[in-house]
Amino acid sequence: MPADSPRLEGLSEGHAQALAEGGTEFEPILVHRDTGRVVDGMHRLRAAILRGERRITVRYVEGASADLFIRSVQANISHGLPLTLGDRKAAVLRILATHPHWSDRAIAAVTGVSPKTVGAVRGRCSTEESPQSNPSVPRVGRDGRARPADMPERREKARSLLTERPRATLREVAQEAGVSVSTAHRLRQELRSCAAVPESDEQTPAAVAVHEDSASLTALVTVAPARCSGPVSRPTPPEPASRGTARIRVRAMDVLSNDPSIRFTDSGRALLRWLNGQAHGLAAGEQLLAAVPPHCARALTEVVSHYAREWERLAAGLQSPTR
Repeated sequence: MPADSPRLEGLSEGHAQALAEGGTEFEPILVHRDTGRVVDGMHRLRAAILRGERRITVRYVEGASADLFIRSVQANISHGLPLTLGDRKAAVLRILATHPHWSDRAIAAVTGVSPKTVGAVRGRCSTEESPQSNPSVPRVGRDGRARPADMPERREKARSLLTERPRATLREVAQEAGVSVSTAHRLRQELRSCAAVPESDEQTPAAVAVHEDSASLTALVTVAPARCSGPVSRPTPPEPASRGTARIRVRAMDVLSNDPSIRFTDSGRALLRWLNGQAHGLAAGEQLLAAVPPHCARALTEVVSHYAREWERLAAGLQSPTR
């Protein structure tokens, strides 16, 4: 049977002819075992017919028709004649109808469009009766885990509860806000990090301006104290950054944590763990500096200055236009 193709204009005779003239051996086509419908490979099948071949290698697959369409879209995204933007948007619309519980990122990964495009299509096709317009219905992400569609609102509610009721347990906050205990714990740590930084009307030289919607990490960089030319009796603790800088850092980390290219890759998750470790290390470092004996101050200043210069070098590399 012909394929349930995501291509709006159907088979391209020109592409099939080019495959037939290529002379290469074709990869097996995908065929639904129960119905005999081609899932992926109509152009290869047509090319084999044009060559006069009576047989073609087949790989049988199983599943419901809605799942087979998704597999067809995935196969056409990864190889063969590229799907047009119209083809991919039409596939988004069809997948939303059959899998409304899937997240925007999960559908975007299948169809080769951005999550924002999926969200726009979802918004246009949503009605009060449709499942995807109901924020209480959880959506399944690329990792297979179901998450509520209104998580930003739940996290904000958890922040409010943690601020208004600082003695509440994490489990109480998580249950009332509808988030996990680990999320409540992370939000409490962020609030404590911000509260630990005193208010300041002047921006210190350590602060680097970051736009609210930017994922830049330069706000994490602090300039080391200037080298002491005279006798040093005790290392001067680095001047703390302003509360606004701490908020910028937290906001930048949220942007990174929610970016699919960071969140769903091994290297990205390793980067997040590393950055979180640096933040905790800075907080612990201030306490350790206070216990340093005076005769070690000069050597410690050299070490801290070296690390600060390395952070500045990394930040400059991120801002380089050649990246």
